[in-house]
Amino acid sequence: MKRITTTLLLCVFLSGVFAQDDSTLPKPATEDTTVETPAKPAAKSYFSANLSFLSNSVYNGRKDSATTAYITPMIGYYHKSGIFIDGSLSYLPKTGSSRIDLFNIEAGYDFDIGNFDGEISANKSFYNNSSTNVKSQINGSIFFSGGYDFTYIKPTIEAGINFGTMSDYLFGFGLEHTFYASGDKWQFTPTFMGNGSTQNYYGAYYNKRKLGVKRKNAGVIYDVTATVEDASRFKMLDYQFSLPILYICKKFSFSCTPVYVIPVNPAIVTVQLKPENGGNTITKTSAETISNSFYFSVGLGYKF
Repeated sequence: MKRITTTLLLCVFLSGVFAQDDSTLPKPATEDTTVETPAKPAAKSYFSANLSFLSNSVYNGRKDSATTAYITPMIGYYHKSGIFIDGSLSYLPKTGSSRIDLFNIEAGYDFDIGNFDGEISANKSFYNNSSTNVKSQINGSIFFSGGYDFTYIKPTIEAGINFGTMSDYLFGFGLEHTFYASGDKWQFTPTFMGNGSTQNYYGAYYNKRKLGVKRKNAGVIYDVTATVEDASRFKMLDYQFSLPILYICKKFSFSCTPVYVIPVNPAIVTVQLKPENGGNTITKTSAETISNSFYFSVGLGYKF
């Protein structure tokens, strides 16, 4: 599962899936990928370094109009008890405005009880003031994820709280199954996830990041405010299909995770433009434009 997170985000950042047992590398968290079941605690303590690439940051089916791709190095320590801590930074390789867009620190606990495994984690995010990531108004989160393996199918759940100007509550559910090949060196995990959340973070993103606080039109300067209708109401936001692929070779591992996202329930956004020097306020209300997305992450990791 994504360490966040909710994916989260987990998440905890940008590569694919790395299993946490004594023979594999740990799973780095992602900026936003399909939620995966947490890994089992390692048989012994270790460090892990990872480098990953995310083709576009998509969260709950939402994305900025400009592609937000990230290159993310991460390093973490994983104790055999299940306690872990990791840190990462995400670099935005954008022509004319490349920058470090995000720092993330996460700590948590992985556990395994019979066929059930889970993770409890908390993270703190630091976004660049110029970031247009839809998650950029989320300052941190606490998160739980878990799954029960019935051998042929593994149901998963996740729940959490995102902290920002106002708190948001999230819940996700999914189904997955892992296929193994070449002595378990190859792992393929077809996964389905449904994600729901409140959207206070999204209203703050619209108001402070997407639209800005001022706009000039025909020589008139407007103060701009945006409001997302019923942002504090929980609703389903997207459904995701993914195929995490993991290859393990001694202390190295390589991951690739293609993801197809179907967003639902477009937000109703009201934008007000108030002339700075007085005059009539312009009010516009419309449903956001949402569309299906395909993105992928690839990652390389080393355990030491």
